[in-house]
Amino acid sequence: MSSDLPDTVIVTGAASGIGHAIARHLLAQGVTVAGIDIDADGLSETREALGDRFHPFAGDLCDPEIPERLVGAAWDAVGPVAGLVNAAGIYPVTPLFDMAVAEWDAVLNLNLRAPFLMVQALGRRMAAAGIGGAVVNIGSSASTLARPGIAHYGSSKAGFSQLTRNLAIELAPHGIRVNAVAPGLIGTDRVMEHAQGVGRAEHAAKVARIPLGREGRPEELVDLVAYLLSERASYVTGSILFVDGGLTLGIPSY
Repeated sequence: MSSDLPDTVIVTGAASGIGHAIARHLLAQGVTVAGIDIDADGLSETREALGDRFHPFAGDLCDPEIPERLVGAAWDAVGPVAGLVNAAGIYPVTPLFDMAVAEWDAVLNLNLRAPFLMVQALGRRMAAAGIGGAVVNIGSSASTLARPGIAHYGSSKAGFSQLTRNLAIELAPHGIRVNAVAPGLIGTDRVMEHAQGVGRAEHAAKVARIPLGREGRPEELVDLVAYLLSERASYVTGSILFVDGGLTLGIPSY
C-alpha cells in the first residue's frame, strides 16, 4: 500500500461513475474502501469485481439519519477511518418553470446536506479518536458556470464549494484537511450513453466549449483525489481544484 494514504477510506456513490472509479483506484493502491450507495445490487457487483477489501454499505443518503448510521457501521466494521470521498450526487435537468419543490429538495438533500452530515459524523469520530485525515468533496464546474435546467444542481454545487471551505477551517484544529475536486464534463458510462442517444447534440455543444476539445475520463480525476487524501497534500486544505479541460476559463474561441 502507498504509505502516505489512509488505511481506510469511505467513498459515497461507489457503485457507479466517478465514485466507482475512485474506489477502484484506491483499492489498487492498497486502501480498504467502505463503499456507500443507494444501489445495493451495484455495490454487490462492485464487491465481486473489486474484491473483499471493498466493504459495501447500502443506504439512501437523502434520509438525514442514514449518514450517521452508515458511518458508524463502517467504523465498526473496518476500524478507524481517516479518509472520506463525498462522490454521491444526482444531476437532473429540468427547466425552471417545470421544477417541482420535491425535485429541488432531492438534489439539495443528496448533493449538499448528505456530505455535510457525512463529514459531521466521521469528523466527530476522528476528532474523538485523535486521528487526522482528509476529506475530498466531488464538486462540479456547475458551481461557477450557469446553464439552463440546473438551478438546483448548480446551487447545490456552489454551496458545496463554500461548505468545503468552511469545513476546512473548522476541522483544521483536529488535523483534518478538506478539499474539493470540481469536474467538468466527465465521460462516465451514464454520460456517454446519454451522449450517444437523445443527448447527442447537447454533448457535442458542451465539448465544443472545452478548450481541450474533449470530455474527461474518470481516470483523470482519481490521481488528484488520491493526492488530496494523502500526506503528500499535508499543507493543502480548503482548495477547490477544477478538472474540466478549461471549460470554466471563459470564452474558448471567436
